[in-house]
Amino acid sequence: MKSSIKQHLTLMKTPNKMNRRPNSHFSKHRSWILALGVLLSMSGLSVPSAQAQHRSEKELTEKYSPAAWSARRIYQDIDVSTVGSGEKRAYIFQPAAENLSKLPVVLFLHGWRGTNPKNFGALIDLMVRRGAVVIYPVYQEEGEKTSPQLIAANASDSIKAALASIEKNQPQLIDQSKTLYWGFSMGSSLSMRFATQNKTLALPTPRAMVLVAPGEPHHVVRGAASAPIAGQIESLPKDIPTFIITGNADSSIGVPTARAWSQRLCHLPSTHRKLLLLPSDGENGHRIAAGHGSPGAPDSRFDFPDATQTVTSRIPAISGFEESPSLNQLDFYGYWRISMAMLDYVAGADYPYELFLPNTLENQFLGLLPSGRPYASAIEEDHCK
Repeated sequence: MKSSIKQHLTLMKTPNKMNRRPNSHFSKHRSWILALGVLLSMSGLSVPSAQAQHRSEKELTEKYSPAAWSARRIYQDIDVSTVGSGEKRAYIFQPAAENLSKLPVVLFLHGWRGTNPKNFGALIDLMVRRGAVVIYPVYQEEGEKTSPQLIAANASDSIKAALASIEKNQPQLIDQSKTLYWGFSMGSSLSMRFATQNKTLALPTPRAMVLVAPGEPHHVVRGAASAPIAGQIESLPKDIPTFIITGNADSSIGVPTARAWSQRLCHLPSTHRKLLLLPSDGENGHRIAAGHGSPGAPDSRFDFPDATQTVTSRIPAISGFEESPSLNQLDFYGYWRISMAMLDYVAGADYPYELFLPNTLENQFLGLLPSGRPYASAIEEDHCK
């Protein structure tokens, strides 16, 4: 079982039970940061200070609490529109507000059979109400009728149809130069393929990528249909920051694929690549499992099970997050923290250098368990040393 939002809110009231880490935590990385400063200065990005790198566990608990995530939502209701039908459908989610202009775009690419956006509804809600347009291509028929070798064409076609619809009906709404590729499982393979072939496919160039629990067709089918679809990973442009994050218990799909891809991304500078593994943990019979499904956080307002049917045109806002066993600190301190930091950067914020520094508290800390004990630390792996 996984901890609830109520437990996290209770933790916010727990007085000073954290194990604070010494300021020397950062000092051992001082030479690395000096080198990073040179690289960032050459690229025109801001240089981190030593003080900016250190965050206490108390500060991080507050920064990534459910209440803090709720406060980041600027807009209220969400407008929903669609293009296409069935495997050619894409959902378009945008803030329900007037005079929106130059919003960032998220190409949200789900995993195998994840055609219903419900399972990632909480994150989609957070992205849109922060001020972004999320395009969610369905790319396959219900069940496993669509071959994995056809989903790339389906996904790219429906994404382009969605972008064309936005351009026709709301030409000022988005800025395609501010595009985040976000992929889960098979969607990570699609993201990588599109990032290396975006010019040929006439898709927006990603300003950044978040690849979550990456998977390939051989994880779901056999024979010719199981051929890889990620493409030439080694040809990914060096200037696309790529963060790979997966649950450490995702031992058959996410972890081996993430490690294999990381070995093929060594042409990216260390400031633009990271592999982070989130562990399982818990206490008193309550366990958070960091398996393949751990990135999901359902929201029933996004329950669209049939991609051939008309859907609601507006999703009303809720004040918090829908309670779910799948919504826990792996989201708050892991998947959401990375995803939203990269989205902020894509939207125009300073480069998220802290995400790519080695062994920072912010990358390792995953909140507190109900007793006040820190959750097991996230694990960084660098396969390019």
